Amino acid sequence: MDETKILHVLGEVRNDSGEIVKEILVTATFYDSQGNGLGEFRRTAEYQVMRPGESSPFEILYLDQKTTDKVANFTLSATAAPAEKAKDLRLKIVSSNSRLDLLGTLYLNAMARNEGSETSTNTLLIATLYDDNNRVIAIGRALAEAVRGTADVPAGSEAPFGVVIADKSQTYNAARYSLVAQSDQYMSEEVLFRTTGAGQTSSGGNQTQSGCLIATAAFGSELAPQVQQLREFRDNIALKTFAGSSFMNAFNAWYYSFSPSVADYERRSSWAREAVRGAIQPLLMILDASKSLHSTLSYLGMNSESAVIVTGMMASSLIGLFYLSPVAVLIGIKKKQFLDFRGVKIILMSCWAVSGILLAVGALSMSLGPMTVGTSMLVLCSMSTAALFLSDRISRL
Repeated sequence: MDETKILHVLGEVRNDSGEIVKEILVTATFYDSQGNGLGEFRRTAEYQVMRPGESSPFEILYLDQKTTDKVANFTLSATAAPAEKAKDLRLKIVSSNSRLDLLGTLYLNAMARNEGSETSTNTLLIATLYDDNNRVIAIGRALAEAVRGTADVPAGSEAPFGVVIADKSQTYNAARYSLVAQSDQYMSEEVLFRTTGAGQTSSGGNQTQSGCLIATAAFGSELAPQVQQLREFRDNIALKTFAGSSFMNAFNAWYYSFSPSVADYERRSSWAREAVRGAIQPLLMILDASKSLHSTLSYLGMNSESAVIVTGMMASSLIGLFYLSPVAVLIGIKKKQFLDFRGVKIILMSCWAVSGILLAVGALSMSLGPMTVGTSMLVLCSMSTAALFLSDRISRL
């Protein structure tokens, strides 16, 4: 409830229909403590068009100030109309910074680029604020400050945006915010940023590295608990060390070569989203176990670089057991012969030796090249050794 006694209901609505939709309308029905209806208010979601699996923030206002104090609870429902096609993701958020002044006003500044072939007309930036529990606490909007005083962004050009959110009852609770740009022709991917404290300014470096495109498409939001778990392991363990950061550089180059296409297919296919959700569950358990090991090693006094290497070996080995071993076993059953584990011992031992040498060289010289190759080889060796060892044990039964 704000200072004028208007009640704000904020949240997110997800498209689980399996179809592209538009005209997403959210309705809130309010009741008093006796169950008597006080009124019904509705409002469209912030995003004009939603792909399957996508989520949009919304805000509904209870405008009857005389009866606001009587509201005890409310129900929500949502409807939408089918859309012929989704908007092309040709807008890109290229930078953002935030500043919370001492009076509690939050200033969000961003730059977006039109990578499409047409002029992006009526270009709007939507900012969604979240608290530490990932609840929507405020929504801000701003038109592009583009050429000739319009909100039209020509093809290939950039435009700034300035969002001001003055509700200090919420801005002080903001832990992060997401940005999405949309226009009559295009939309952008959602990008997540961290906010800053009062009197502080943050620049583009505060961007939360979203990265988990496939998981985000599967679970519908970057703020889904499963996506957060993947991100936390990366940000709070891997990226805190030189070895982990070196490996992530190589991993990202590989991952981003195919993940946008996979994520786009997921949004159009309900079975693909369900398949990815199921496939990710063992990975989440592996990460939980790896986080526990990392905490134990840190508690025992192992330095951070060694701890992350040992943790990475364990996680990679478990991934090999869960995901690669069944494949090796099935191939062996189909061909009625299993791989001779003894025949690959020399190759594996050579890979382990080379990776160890590269890790040592990279750590001593703080050289990115040897460390990147060394950590990548370590992960592959751990996965391969675990998978081949298990398949060899099964073949001997």
